[in-house]
Amino acid sequence: MNLPLLFAASVLPDIDLALNFLMHRGPTHSLITLTVLMIPFFVIYRRRAIPYFAALLSHVFMGDFFTGGIQLFWPLSNSWFGALNIEVTGLKNVIMELALCLLTLSIMYKLGDIKTLLKPHNKNWALIIPLVAILGPLLALGRGQEYALPVFLVVPSLFYVVVFVYSILVEIRSGTHIASRHKAFWFNRNWS
Repeated sequence: MNLPLLFAASVLPDIDLALNFLMHRGPTHSLITLTVLMIPFFVIYRRRAIPYFAALLSHVFMGDFFTGGIQLFWPLSNSWFGALNIEVTGLKNVIMELALCLLTLSIMYKLGDIKTLLKPHNKNWALIIPLVAILGPLLALGRGQEYALPVFLVVPSLFYVVVFVYSILVEIRSGTHIASRHKAFWFNRNWS
């Protein structure tokens, strides 16, 4: 499993926020759409694709399903499905998100995933996707926008921003270091 790609997959359904022609929580949050889009990955990677599919579905079913609903069976149905209709900026949502964040961080710490994120890895670039997903609501703070981040979630969001930026920079530095060693190898080889 690749942790940066899991993080990226977990926020991918919100690509509709950047695509003005799609309704938020519509087609990109559909169980049918996500399953169809995952078919090539299941064909190529078989069981190894399951965690990434689970990450996609976790976004849909642990988040948006409870906070406003989703078009679960688009394109077969335009009906909206949701369980609790919890307000995104409401206290219930904030408490649930903080609890899930603490649980996630505890699990990541126990499994050593936080250390893994802080080491060079050739897939750390994928953290750009969740980084942008976190920065959007952070930058909308105080502007009263619909998707602005509740104030109580600023600290956990900043924690992930720091970890993701550090991880990406470690990979860039590592890649640069490898490239300079590669260049030095060829330079010395040509002059020998």
